[in-house]
Amino acid sequence: MRRDRCRYGRQAGDVAMRLRLIAIVAAMLPLCAAASDRAALFDRAWSLVDRHYWDRSFGGQDWAAARDHYRGRAIAAADQASFYAALNAMLASIGDSHVYARSPADLAVERAPDRTKREAREVALDVWLVRFDAFMPPDERWLRATMRAVRPEALILDLRDNGGGRDDVLDRIAGIFLPSGTPLLLREDAIEKTVGKRLYNRRIYVLIGPRTASAAELLAAALDRAGADVIGQRSKGAVTGGADYRLPDGGRLTVADYDVRLPDGTRIEKVGVRPRHVVADRPGEDAPLACALHLAKGGAAC
Repeated sequence: MRRDRCRYGRQAGDVAMRLRLIAIVAAMLPLCAAASDRAALFDRAWSLVDRHYWDRSFGGQDWAAARDHYRGRAIAAADQASFYAALNAMLASIGDSHVYARSPADLAVERAPDRTKREAREVALDVWLVRFDAFMPPDERWLRATMRAVRPEALILDLRDNGGGRDDVLDRIAGIFLPSGTPLLLREDAIEKTVGKRLYNRRIYVLIGPRTASAAELLAAALDRAGADVIGQRSKGAVTGGADYRLPDGGRLTVADYDVRLPDGTRIEKVGVRPRHVVADRPGEDAPLACALHLAKGGAAC
């Protein structure tokens, strides 16, 4: 009887051990699947950059070595945010403003109702301030309607919080202030020009700063060449041309597939646009706006 009980005890113990092993394996399966999914997602992003990025030196680094360096960290990420942090660390190693990834959570925020800030108001007699923070179709429609409604003697165009947007919208918005066919940028040996009907041809003062990026920098540079007074601080220097690619998890990858330069060949990526009137912000005072008003009223240089 004792021997039988021992055999039974061993059998029961074996069954319990097997059940525990099954439970452990079952618990690990989702983790293994998640790691496999992250590996495929990471490899997809790396391959898209490898295939489409315009600079085949990848910022002067071994792109395959960059993949090997960051891949393990990305696969081992505890959650989506950690995964995208690792992926973006690899993408940032290229050093291009238009190479980055956005997670599904990031895109959900972007798809929220239009939150772009737009403003048009008279700040002095016959001097209007116009501000918009992106180059997207709704911004173009708003700006075109605004400039049809008001024709001030002087216009202050505030681009300090404008992070850019679509290049086709840039062409049309620039056409509101410049003659049709004015050169804007050099893209793959082709000059991109303004299009559309010019709606304003009086004095323009442009406010820029460290958050002025991409299309906003190109507009500021074009207006500067046309004689506008550009005021504030040097712009961000984030000017290449990117295309978006959907990732398997619903995220999105932006890859700069062409370089962008000014019409004379000058590159402003990582350099930015330097204003004619360098005016730093001061506590409690909008010094660049004050400078623009000073100039609009006939004052000398700030």
